[in-house]
Parts: sequence; structure tokens; C-alpha cells
Amino acid sequence: RARAMDAAEETMAGLDAAAEDAMGGIGDSAPLLSDTSLEDAAGEFLLRLQRQTGIPAAALLPLILSLSSIAVILLCQALFALLVRVAFGDARRGGGHSNGSVLLLGVCGAGKTALFQTLRSGSPYLTTVTSMEANDATILMEGKTRKSGVVAKKLRVVDLPGHPRLGGLLETHVRSARSAVFVIDAVDFASRRREIAERLFHALQTIAKAKGRAARTFPLIVACNKSEKITAHPIAFIKSRLEKEMDALLRTAGSLAETGSKGDDRKDAANRDDAFAIVARRTKNKNGNETPFVFEDANADVSFSAVSVAENDLDELKSFMVVR
Repeated sequence: RARAMDAAEETMAGLDAAAEDAMGGIGDSAPLLSDTSLEDAAGEFLLRLQRQTGIPAAALLPLILSLSSIAVILLCQALFALLVRVAFGDARRGGGHSNGSVLLLGVCGAGKTALFQTLRSGSPYLTTVTSMEANDATILMEGKTRKSGVVAKKLRVVDLPGHPRLGGLLETHVRSARSAVFVIDAVDFASRRREIAERLFHALQTIAKAKGRAARTFPLIVACNKSEKITAHPIAFIKSRLEKEMDALLRTAGSLAETGSKGDDRKDAANRDDAFAIVARRTKNKNGNETPFVFEDANADVSFSAVSVAENDLDELKSFMVVR
């Protein structure tokens, strides 16, 4: 027993000595963390900035704190916007697709192709181009709405040539169209008002034949281009002059169809088709006479807007294209 006790004591003494040696080694080793405190590091950083910028350290600290606060606020705003987009969807991000296309119509030289290129590129397109074939592109369009603010949609925009011989292209595209933009030159309108009225008359006929009863609510906006110029005619003048020209065309087409005038069979057939196409609702006064044509009676939802392709002033037109 005495020998066993002695051996146990010797073993315990050896363990104590090993423990003391280990603790001593740890104490002699280098510290895990630097002796420099956080305050010292910040002070050294400010001193370096002071040397580089020449701004006193006392003034740098409030400036850094202000910038940090602004950064935090901006980060919170970005996170909030991201949460709103995730929760409610974002038309700008997804570019919600619309049903149907938007047609650009009008006579040659009105600025349809320039408008098309400006909408597609986002910057004014000032080159004059005469197109002999349709231009077709899907464009991400942003427009303001009364309820939802700025809304973006991917719209298919089709620029149809203004040459009279290519007028049949409208019949091909109008069935799948959601709206139409009839572009006119507000500067030379007076000298071309008859030609413009005939083309608009044909457009309304084609829409009526293709859409049937739905034509009554089909949106068509008359975009008066070059409105930024001093010599541009005001919208009220353009609208009233077009109404007079359209009224004359409607009466001529109706009288030709009723009398069955003879002559060119093709022209007679076209006149009869024009007369029977529901271009407008004709109203009568108390004496039973037909009242003059006004666009409020047209068989389409016609509106007018002053635009400028040269100055990229197209906000109202974009809103029409997005909403309608």
C-alpha cells in the first residue's frame, strides 16, 4: 500500500508540473488580438484622412457619420422598393406584355417612321425616311396613368407606309390591333388637309369593317407632329378643318351610293362600300336634316394630341399607347 501511495503522489506531481509548464508557454506566446484598441484605430484613420484631405479630424468625424447615415437611408429605401416589387410585381422589371399591336398611320412625310424610331431608341430621330414596307418592333413603353402612376408595357408597334398604293396593309394588321396613332404634320396641314382627311376616312372605314361593333370603342389618336414649331397649326384648328373635310367625304359617298351613279365600276363599288361602312353615326336636327360630322360621332374613339418627335415630347402619346 505504501508503495502504491508513493506512486500515486509521484504521478500527481508530474501532472501538476506539466500543467504549470503549459500555462507558462501560453503566457509567453504572442497575444491573439492586437494591443491597438478600436478607438485607437479610428483615431489613426482620422489622422490619415486629415493628412490627405487637409480637413481637421474634428470636422471629419461628423462628416463621416452624416455620410454613413445617408448610406443607411438609401439602403433602406432600396430594400423597401425591392420588397414592394416582389410583393406587388413591377411592370418595369417584367415589362408586362399587351394584347394586340399599336398601328402608326398617316400620309407620306408626316413623321411616322421618325416617331417609330424615336419610340424604339428613346432619342429623337431626325432623319426623314420614306418607308415602302411596314416596320415592326416590340418596344418597352412607359406611360403615366391616373390610378397606378407610371406603368410600363411591352408593346408591339407597327409603322405602316403612308403611300396610297400600300393602303391595303392596314386591312392585314387592323384585326389584331389594340389602338392606332394617326400622325399628321401640323405645319403643312392646311395645304394637305384634303389628302389627310381622305386617308383618315379610309382608316375609319377599314377599322369599322374589321372590328364591327367593337369599332365604336377602338382608340385612335391623331398625333399632331412638329407642334414645337411656331408655324404649327393648333389642335382646335386641325380638328375643325378635318371635320369639315370628313363631312364632305361622307355626304359625297352617301349621295353616290344612293343615286347609283354610273361610270367607273371600280370607283362606284368603292363608293358604295364606303357609304355602307359605318364610319360615323349620323344625327339629325329638329328639321330632319343631317347634322355636320364631328369626331364625337365617329365610329372610333378619336382624340387629338400635340406631339414633337424632334424634341421627344411624346409623354401624352406614350400614356395613350400604354393605357389604351
